[in-house]
Amino acid sequence: MRSIEEIRKFVNAEDSVGLILNADGTVLDAIFGMPAFNAGIGPGMKIIAVNGRRFSPTVFKDALKATKSGGAFELLVENVEYYKTFKLEYQGGEQHPHLVRDTSKPDTLSDTIRPHAKSATRSATSN
Repeated sequence: MRSIEEIRKFVNAEDSVGLILNADGTVLDAIFGMPAFNAGIGPGMKIIAVNGRRFSPTVFKDALKATKSGGAFELLVENVEYYKTFKLEYQGGEQHPHLVRDTSKPDTLSDTIRPHAKSATRSATSN
């Protein structure tokens, strides 16, 4: 995920606060029902500062990580010619999707990716 963010120059926080941002802080998307959307942040707005510090992807991610231990998460946001501070109610740190094995069901993935023995008999080729 980090490599994709660096190559494409964006910040993906959709699984934590529900934001996808350009590297300059412009909100590309706010996910319905997530903390940023619920606070009133939407696409087209631009994050200027995070917890009083000028926005950068690193500053944003550091502040997001700090929420895991209960830190505040405030965003100064520009919307056209107006500025507003939004306080996000979120204390989960940085979140990214990952797969978790359901042990109550058969492990079909291991069977699928296991290398199969090649056929012992091959047709002879003539020279």
